[in-house]
Amino acid sequence: MSPVDRMRFWAVGLLWLSVNLAFWGWWLRQTDHSTPWLYWTETIALFYQTTLLPTVFWRFVRKMKRPVELEPAAGMRVAMITLCVPSSESLGVIERQLIALRNVEHPHDSWILDEGGSDEVRALAGKHAINYFTRRGVEAWNQPAPPFQTKTKAGNVNAWLDHIRALGLDYEAFVQLDIDHRPRPDYLGRVLGYFRDPKVAWVQAPSVCGNLENWTARGLAEQDLIFQGPLQMGFYGATGTPFIIGSHTSYRTAAIREIGGFQPTRAEDHLDTVVLAAHGYSGVFVPELIATGDGPHDLATYLRQQFAWAYSMIQIFFQHTPRLIRRYTRGQALQFLFCQSWYTLWSVSLAVLWALPAVALLANRPIASVPLGRFLVYFVPVMLTSTLMWCESRRWFQPSGVRLSWRGIVLQTARWPVVLWALINVALRIKRPYMITPKGKASGGGPHAISIYGPYIVLAALPLAAVWLFDWGAGSTIVRGYYGLALANALMGAAVLATTLGMDIKQIAAEHRAPRIALRSRVVIVLALACLVALLGVSVGHFGHQALHAMTAA
Repeated sequence: MSPVDRMRFWAVGLLWLSVNLAFWGWWLRQTDHSTPWLYWTETIALFYQTTLLPTVFWRFVRKMKRPVELEPAAGMRVAMITLCVPSSESLGVIERQLIALRNVEHPHDSWILDEGGSDEVRALAGKHAINYFTRRGVEAWNQPAPPFQTKTKAGNVNAWLDHIRALGLDYEAFVQLDIDHRPRPDYLGRVLGYFRDPKVAWVQAPSVCGNLENWTARGLAEQDLIFQGPLQMGFYGATGTPFIIGSHTSYRTAAIREIGGFQPTRAEDHLDTVVLAAHGYSGVFVPELIATGDGPHDLATYLRQQFAWAYSMIQIFFQHTPRLIRRYTRGQALQFLFCQSWYTLWSVSLAVLWALPAVALLANRPIASVPLGRFLVYFVPVMLTSTLMWCESRRWFQPSGVRLSWRGIVLQTARWPVVLWALINVALRIKRPYMITPKGKASGGGPHAISIYGPYIVLAALPLAAVWLFDWGAGSTIVRGYYGLALANALMGAAVLATTLGMDIKQIAAEHRAPRIALRSRVVIVLALACLVALLGVSVGHFGHQALHAMTAA
């Protein structure tokens, strides 16, 4: 940071400290007329969401670091590999990647690792002078367990590592790219120099979407703004362990061999990070857009990706980190624990904040008895200052041209029920198959509409049910203020449902050039939304005045 940047950083930090001390100093005195188990559950969830997360983010902003550019060592043997599953990826996407690999300027060998053993892919590789590898039909490389686990990315890469060792082509470094993440011609020139340090095992750059005309891809890019810039730069500056993002990363081959190859989870990239760190290795984060890929094509793909990532990250948190944590520095341990626990704590705390108004109504007990106006006087400055922190860090976002819009907000709201479901799956030890994201090819029979939109119907319906049940039971006047919060939660669920459903229907209509087909494919969900909107309108009309009176008179 420049001196001016540091002054602005500390000014915003001081403001953040002040508004939080004011809010929490006031809130923690509001225990009179409260229900302790509801009050403290609300307090913990609110603290995590509104205070702890922004505070940790601001700490990593202070630690941000840019690496000094280094020239690659002369004569370094390097490979660039990309993986494909021809049944899930179009030949057009595959060929574009092969051309991009061929156009990378620094001397290297290019490989395509074909999971399907496709003759068409083999022909494309020959056409563009790309080395071709497939493990199809080789029993030793297709095992039910790691390191050569069948139908997994890690198993495919590990089979290739075994193959090149047998050929005597043990490269000093290799770059792994997903089939849709096309590298810039200067990609290798920007990353290889950092391997001069023998302790550097990986070099990471931002993973960004290029198909921003698609609303889910743009929404994902907006969600990732903080992570792909300030946070990764902060991880690099604070602990030297920016997170590996498997869409494209450069690796020291010897380090990957030392840890037994790519690690065996859906989030093999993150497990690679924590295992390499446990072996004493570090990484470098280069905050430049040296490769661009494709984001999720539709909401169903986005939600499947989020579930798979959350499922694997939660598995790592509970099953791998406990055995590795003693091998980290204190800074690394705190970084990993905080980030890995995010999926669990973020989804649970949002579920708590969503559920508590309905629980208060059904239990006929107040969470806390505070006037709405007084609460807003103390709480709004906290939210405004956290927004200011976000805005202050915008100059380090990647990609710099993307701005937060309704897309990112809608997807962020749509994400937490899916993450919570992943947590439940891990807790119940429900095994899930390895998921492949289609690239440039239709995914075939996708999930049923109710499996996509069902959670948001529930998000809207349950708070409404709680409001009417409370009214029929003639609950206490002091609890009626939670009408307003429950109705707000129902409105949020209905808004997410309406927005995602509308965009889904629009996309289906554009693809088939037939609006009737689009409406017919989602008719049950459209009818459910219409019923929810009607019930929500009746509920607001019937209970809105009572809610406002109770909330302002508390």
